[in-house]
Amino acid sequence: MVKDLAGVRVVAVEQAVAVPLCSRHLADMGADVIKVERLSGDFARDYDDFVAGMSSHFVWLNRGKRSVALDLKTSEGRRVLGELLRTADVLVCNLAPGAFDRIFTDDDLLALNPRLIRCFLSGYGTRGPYADRKAYDMLIQGEAGVVTATGTPAQPAKPGVSLADLSGGAYALSAITAALFSRERTGRGQRIDVAMFDVLLEWMSPLLLAQSHAGTAPEPAGLSHASIAPYGPYVSADGDLVLIAVQNEGQWRRLCEVVVGDPGLAADPEFALNTDRLRNRERLEAVVEAALRALPTQELTDRLERADVPNARLNRLPDVLEHPQARATGRWSPVLLPDGGKATVVTSPFHPGGAEEELRAVPAVGEHTAEVLGELGMSREEVAGLVAAGVARQSLSISKGSGTS
Repeated sequence: MVKDLAGVRVVAVEQAVAVPLCSRHLADMGADVIKVERLSGDFARDYDDFVAGMSSHFVWLNRGKRSVALDLKTSEGRRVLGELLRTADVLVCNLAPGAFDRIFTDDDLLALNPRLIRCFLSGYGTRGPYADRKAYDMLIQGEAGVVTATGTPAQPAKPGVSLADLSGGAYALSAITAALFSRERTGRGQRIDVAMFDVLLEWMSPLLLAQSHAGTAPEPAGLSHASIAPYGPYVSADGDLVLIAVQNEGQWRRLCEVVVGDPGLAADPEFALNTDRLRNRERLEAVVEAALRALPTQELTDRLERADVPNARLNRLPDVLEHPQARATGRWSPVLLPDGGKATVVTSPFHPGGAEEELRAVPAVGEHTAEVLGELGMSREEVAGLVAAGVARQSLSISKGSGTS
């Protein structure tokens, strides 16, 4: 894998999901990511114990990083963090509102390192009446209307993945890489503020535009589409669900001719355009569902492929684990765990086809404290003194065989 960010040092004062996703992608690109954790560790370490006793979220989001455990409520802990930031290219942080400002103001950071890119990810940003609110994924989704746009009118639903966290982390990643490019021209860092609420407003824009300009927005349609028809799950004669997504009039015509077997259906003025099909959706769905339900699954999918109508299976998690596309493109790779074991994880989406993913490790809490502080010029005795004073923590990782208890 090409390490485009090799030589870039990232200090991630992070917890949970959003910033850990951002910083793990930076690590995927070759950056040296130093994860600064509280002495008890990132609380996401305890979300569950599904991966050989470790949290599935933590294993997913933290491989390839170095962990330094510091008590940032102490003056010595803050001093050590300041020394780290002097050597860093990027600071990325998602502590609770106002928490990092009690450690360093932005002026303090500029005095430490004028080339430092400072990225702060929060729920609602730094201004406005919600700026001081703690914000978690479901709460942000609720405030931005995502939950009521998902599911059905009778049963709103939250997506099964942490949409606010993941979208926020992805936007932070984009902003940081752009800022690194900008710094090559200006020589100076910049401050970046990413609010998960703002990101979800961006993603909700089609519905918000419909509401503000037309006075109404399409209702949530479950697995179907609020603005496109036919689009959604259809049952075959074998009882299997097949997903179909008609995106244009050519696909609609071919669906009628090749799959449904009724060329005249495409010419019906009630179904001629997508807007017509939406207005007459109940009748449309009755006709399409009856035709597709008469076809065995294999014949249905064969006809869809011949007609070049986009289609897919509705996979369960066991199916996804064995997905032929993921297997063929090498999307699974082992990582080392602190106890010496291994876990198989999904590789980075930045992984180029055919390239071999290097074996990386999930860090124990403070596994690299001595290593990283040694790079700052601290002696073993100085580090041991910080550990003894409760300012830092150094843990042993069996998989690495390094560190001290």
